Amino acid sequence: MPFVNNSHAQQPIRVAAARALSAIVGGTEAERAVLREQLLPRLDTASPALREAASDALSRALARDLVFNGDYIPLFRLLDSEDLRIRAPVIAELRRHIQGSDEVVRKRLVDADILPCVVHALRQPKDDLISFTADQVLPILGPSLSQSDGAVGIIPLLSHAEPRIRTAAITALRNAVDSQYGCIQKMVATAVVSQLHSLIDSYDAVRELWCYLLPQTAPYLSNRAEIETLLDCLG
Repeated sequence: MPFVNNSHAQQPIRVAAARALSAIVGGTEAERAVLREQLLPRLDTASPALREAASDALSRALARDLVFNGDYIPLFRLLDSEDLRIRAPVIAELRRHIQGSDEVVRKRLVDADILPCVVHALRQPKDDLISFTADQVLPILGPSLSQSDGAVGIIPLLSHAEPRIRTAAITALRNAVDSQYGCIQKMVATAVVSQLHSLIDSYDAVRELWCYLLPQTAPYLSNRAEIETLLDCLG
């Protein structure tokens, strides 16, 4: 019986399957939707060949389709992938989307929990994701985050191990109080001022941030503890 190299025999099958998948990606949005539903849940355990095909599909159309439909959660989940080939097209599409967004779109991104998803994905440092978070997510979405939860989700990032994330968190909080779309009142209500004060000895940039925010938040300070903190600062 002749020896059969299974790996060699499978290659034409893989090539044909990749071409078929590529044809679907070039088809209608409805056809791509069926593909997305089947493809994305398999990526965690996918073979290198399937991940390569998925990366191409995401780059060509799938990531754009999800953004266009406002179906952000499947995209955010892909940020957790250990494979750069999967993350890269997702980050590229989200960058374009955030850069071209208005406040309505930014609010939708925040409501879809983009920040918690990104922070979760960063538990294992990924340079591409750090750059995306520091350059886009935090500075641009800071005002929207203040509307959502008073920007309280940004505070832990002031102590993040990555310096770029810490710097971006400071920028996000500054932008939240400077922007017409920021909600200073909600920031005060969620004790952002008090939480910042507890961190002012961490490093100079946090102290400078607290000094910058304090006068602008002053009209909304009504909590006894916050007033006490203010008086203590005067000696």
